[in-house]
Amino acid sequence: MSLNNINSTDQDKNIQKVLQLEFMTEIFKQAFENQDSFQLVMESLTKALSDSSGNIDISKLSLDDEDLSKLGYGGGQRLNNIYNSVRDDVKSGNSSIDEAVESASRKYGVDKNLIMAVIKQESGFNPQAKSSAGAMGLMQLMPGTASELGVTNPYDVEQNVDAGTEYLRNMLNMFGNSKELALAAYNAGPGTLKNRGVDSSSDIVKLPYETRNYVQKVMQYYG
Repeated sequence: MSLNNINSTDQDKNIQKVLQLEFMTEIFKQAFENQDSFQLVMESLTKALSDSSGNIDISKLSLDDEDLSKLGYGGGQRLNNIYNSVRDDVKSGNSSIDEAVESASRKYGVDKNLIMAVIKQESGFNPQAKSSAGAMGLMQLMPGTASELGVTNPYDVEQNVDAGTEYLRNMLNMFGNSKELALAAYNAGPGTLKNRGVDSSSDIVKLPYETRNYVQKVMQYYG
């Protein structure tokens, strides 16, 4: 076989893989109920297909006819694998964080999966994270909140998670144990909810987009 034929064959395979990727994208759009769920899945898919430089390596994509038929209605093992990769994103990969979350969960009676979901959204499990507004650490404590909760070092994993979970517990207590309202208050402050007349989860539409998006993202990670 000549070199030209080999190159042509490889090119055909690459074209086929690109078409498969486009096909998968369209299926995912139809399979998920909202844009944020679709975005989470595509982020995980992109991560799985990326090479060391961050570019998508289509050679990692391998779908046969059976795989594609299973994907026809959004089902199949490959789609389950994508779901699992999204779930894997909500794992710290850090034993000290896991231990701190476990301890805070028991201490304050807050589901550890909810705590993990908040940390994922707030800091991406980076203990040194600091926002432009001055929020610090894993659960992005504002200086005033950290001080009120007795935190001496907001970048200390144990202190940060303990205080963040205590504050989340307070929000749950304040809003009748509604996770959605507690998360909205965690993000925007309970005063914002009161000022905008937010009394139930259906009222969250009255809040700024940033807070609505925050609640939706955390609940997706949690769920």
